[in-house]
Amino acid sequence: MKRTIAYLTMAFGALWIAAGFVSCVPQQQANVPQEQQPQVDSTEIKQQVKMYLSLGWTSYKNKDYKSAIKNFKKVLELDPQNEKAYKFLSDSYLRMEDTTYIDTALAMYNTAIEKFPNTGYYYAGRGYIYQKLGDRFDELAQNTQDTTLAAQYEAKADSFEDLAMKDFYKATSLDSTDAASAAALGTIWLRRGKLDSAMVWLEKSVRADPEQVAIWKILAKLYVARNMYEKAAEAYEHLAKLEPSEPEHELKHGQYLAKSGKFSEAVEILQKYIEKNPQDYRGYQYMGLALAADGKYKEALEQLKKAEKINPNSVKLMCDIASTYIDMKKYSLAQRYINKAKKIDPSYGYIYIVEGDIYQQKAMDKVPPSGEVNMEIKCMFLKATKIYKKALRDPNWAGIAKSKINYLKPYLPTKEEIAAYKFIEGKSCGE
Repeated sequence: MKRTIAYLTMAFGALWIAAGFVSCVPQQQANVPQEQQPQVDSTEIKQQVKMYLSLGWTSYKNKDYKSAIKNFKKVLELDPQNEKAYKFLSDSYLRMEDTTYIDTALAMYNTAIEKFPNTGYYYAGRGYIYQKLGDRFDELAQNTQDTTLAAQYEAKADSFEDLAMKDFYKATSLDSTDAASAAALGTIWLRRGKLDSAMVWLEKSVRADPEQVAIWKILAKLYVARNMYEKAAEAYEHLAKLEPSEPEHELKHGQYLAKSGKFSEAVEILQKYIEKNPQDYRGYQYMGLALAADGKYKEALEQLKKAEKINPNSVKLMCDIASTYIDMKKYSLAQRYINKAKKIDPSYGYIYIVEGDIYQQKAMDKVPPSGEVNMEIKCMFLKATKIYKKALRDPNWAGIAKSKINYLKPYLPTKEEIAAYKFIEGKSCGE
């Protein structure tokens, strides 16, 4: 599982790993008589501070971070309490390509927090460093075959992530307009499979900064996962305004209008798109999904098959067709399209969300009115869980997968039940 998705790197573009210590004001030599020390006029100091800030800012804008660091350090030699210099010195270190200074970066943020305890920016910066340290241990856990060591690495990763959350909470309490820290909290909760908590923080983030395309995309996906189709439609409508060159936003707006019950409005939007773009398979794809939402499966499949004829290599289209067959309870046909999707791009996480849904829905079909869950059903839930876990490798779908895994956890068989089932029935469980 990956703790950091592409939209977070965009939201924290100013926070890349590296740092350095701030030099201190030079100490005067003890053997130099006080009267011989050169006197510097305060006006001259202010002019020098202004000059080095200007030079530093110019270097910073030109991405010459090495020179920016040099000039911002000069400012702090002259004015150790200059918060603007601290801020851009920190940011310059974090934008350096050399990633070996993470410990120094952490020390620098600790110093800045001591000097400016009411400035949220520094808590956000330190939180990001803790998050990156957590990512390092998470990567170590994934790359070791030693299960004991992997568990230790995971525990360490979680502890750093907890520290990161604490700092992000502090940053948002000090600055309600800190969209990046709110987004960071949202993505951490999402990674942990806590979709509702993720939504709360991501919504705070877009309220602070409504122009965040990456965060709106995540929110829209969460609304869909929670069957909040009206909100999903609103999110895609907003995305269509932010990215007018991306037609999928308009198409998904139509799809989720249909799912929220606004069928005529949805069909009108999608039909206009098809008329303007008759060779774009996506128009037929989303028209099919809108019709499926209205229970018109025959017409839906006609549109989806038109899309497939135009583009048989769209992995998402194959998954959408499979999902439609699941709604129709035609599970073997759904699996056939999942197999097609795997041939196109087996790394696409949505494949395993839909495939897991096949087994979960098949199991739900077997649950009697009494709600009793027998071993056959438990084993099917176990199979679904194993498939959902494959989606954890795709950071774009890991949060949704974790939520589904957590939902099924209370219904999974124990090791003892699996052993007894295999011994008595002579059958495997969850395979």
